[in-house]
Amino acid sequence: MVGEITHPRIPPCRIAGVDIAENQPARRRFILGAAALLIAVGSLAGCSASAESAPVAPSIATSAPAGPVINLSSLMFNPSMTTVKVGESVTWRNDEPITHTVTSGRFMGIDKTTGLRSSQQPDGMFNAQLDGKGKTFSFTFTKPGTYTYYCDIHQGMNATIKVVADNTSGEGEQK
Repeated sequence: MVGEITHPRIPPCRIAGVDIAENQPARRRFILGAAALLIAVGSLAGCSASAESAPVAPSIATSAPAGPVINLSSLMFNPSMTTVKVGESVTWRNDEPITHTVTSGRFMGIDKTTGLRSSQQPDGMFNAQLDGKGKTFSFTFTKPGTYTYYCDIHQGMNATIKVVADNTSGEGEQK
């Protein structure tokens, strides 16, 4: 038979009226199409997220920020403690090629040796994902208090913002 495929240990498969060699291009197209579909579905699945945990969209600053800038570099927030006045905006800037988050909430169990936290609890005030170098996120604090935040990806990135009233009193602090 023309185009018959043989193997030394497997007997040939013969179906009346079917030439296996003729069907190879169709089979190849089917396999490539199925693979492309799986890749597309996998890509779309990675893009979905629930509305509750959706990070705030970061921006790239087009002008100099008005308030303090906190740099994300060397797997740290720098500075790790910042004081601002009520109504002042803070801008976080990712100076690394890797993704970080700026997530408001409590962090607990900081190991004194490594600086790594054992757990965290977001409070929903802000949650921004900064996908690489140059990405920024800004937030305006409207109430006095002490606000903690962390990078949800890197357990060693933990920091604090202290917001004071215009008269710079520390009253009304929140923890």
